[in-house]
Amino acid sequence: DGAQSFSYGVGEDWRPLNASSALPARARSEIDKRNAFLTSMNWDLYSDMFVASGLLQKVSGGKRFSHDEGRVLAMLVLTAIHDVMKIQVFVPIVDARHKTYCGYNAGEKINDHDIALGYILEHYPTALPSFAGLNKAQQEPIRFTQGKMDFNMGWLVQAEAPPGPLFRKFRSVICSGGASRQDVAFYFVHWLTDLAGAEPCPQEGCEKFVLKFPS
Repeated sequence: DGAQSFSYGVGEDWRPLNASSALPARARSEIDKRNAFLTSMNWDLYSDMFVASGLLQKVSGGKRFSHDEGRVLAMLVLTAIHDVMKIQVFVPIVDARHKTYCGYNAGEKINDHDIALGYILEHYPTALPSFAGLNKAQQEPIRFTQGKMDFNMGWLVQAEAPPGPLFRKFRSVICSGGASRQDVAFYFVHWLTDLAGAEPCPQEGCEKFVLKFPS
């Protein structure tokens, strides 16, 4: 069960845990918080977002879903590569042939890791074999998430920027036909998975959401 695994994690046999699981040992307050998340969360919001992004498809006649394997593969590749430019030795320098890129001039290091990845995806995609091995339809939503939108989800969530600078470029990209509804939803699923993986303990469930966010 996805909701139960999300809230409680999984055991050594990779089956969902629950409030009565003997291991791992957890304080009563932690169990109560996990249970509160499980029972109060509107799980349809999650499934709706995954359907909107094209990762899941509704199966007629019930609440069952099927996976779009190509779209899921694209998300897995994005999850694997999206922070790779935080490794300083990989940070690209704008080539003289390209003159500028997102405010960086030729000869300058692109120190913003998202912009750096966008530069590599646009100009040197074969440098990332997992990305280069995808077909065009799988590559496009990845490029969109790292594109020139000037949008920072962290700024939005933490109210670190006014609406104009935050949404102006994002809106223009959408209005110009540079983004499909599926790709916008794909971006937000990426943000969800990125934040979910911020606590690197997959068997413990999604602790960042379940335990660290305000109730």
